[in-house]
Amino acid sequence: DRMSRILQTRAPVTVRVNLARGTREEALRKLAEDGIETDCNGLSPGALTVRTNPRRLRGSAAFSEGLVELQDAASQAVVDTLEQTGRTLDYCAGGGGKALALAANPQRQVYAHDVNTARMRDIPRRAERAGADIHILGSDELVTFAPFDLVLCDVPCSGSGAWRRNPDGKWALTQSRLDELNATQRRILREAAGLVADDGVLAYATCSVLKCENEDAVRDFLSSHSDWSCVAQTAFDLAPGNDGLFVAHLMRV
Repeated sequence: DRMSRILQTRAPVTVRVNLARGTREEALRKLAEDGIETDCNGLSPGALTVRTNPRRLRGSAAFSEGLVELQDAASQAVVDTLEQTGRTLDYCAGGGGKALALAANPQRQVYAHDVNTARMRDIPRRAERAGADIHILGSDELVTFAPFDLVLCDVPCSGSGAWRRNPDGKWALTQSRLDELNATQRRILREAAGLVADDGVLAYATCSVLKCENEDAVRDFLSSHSDWSCVAQTAFDLAPGNDGLFVAHLMRV
């Protein structure tokens, strides 16, 4: 089928233009000066797909100056769907890619959290390069800084939308592991909901194309939280130019 054919292709190398540092046209030109040719990716206004010399990226002037950051186009598009500004928490921040993208909007005050703090060790360095202001919070600090206008939960998942980048992930995913992930995803949603301001947005995201991790997780949350509703939901299909991702926006009724 279509997904199987795409999974057999090479995953694209995509960068996000840091619009707080410069324009997409400046990034195109600066990358070209270092021999890196790129094309505009239609999934996000700041996405450029690399056509030549991707290994030169980290040594390029555009990268070292914080003008571009490696990030899949669908991941960028997920952040594009989030219009809420103000106090913003990336609840499962990991390496900080989405926190950096969120922080490109000067109307947000961005906080990053991850239950595994070691995953966030590169965020300060990346934020400095990007000219972004990201505050890192430990789990014990969340209640102190809450409530947040926007809480993004980019939850641990099967990674099925990005299996081109990790082919072993497909074979490592057992039913037992999937059940464990589903339980974790639902627990994170419950915990994060308590950190959202009354008129705030709880955004649930995965890099999965599996219904049980996406639509079913949202349905299960709403079935036990009658005071919440889903106001928007988008599935970005796995495609030649991007990974497969899912995002849902939840608000209190």
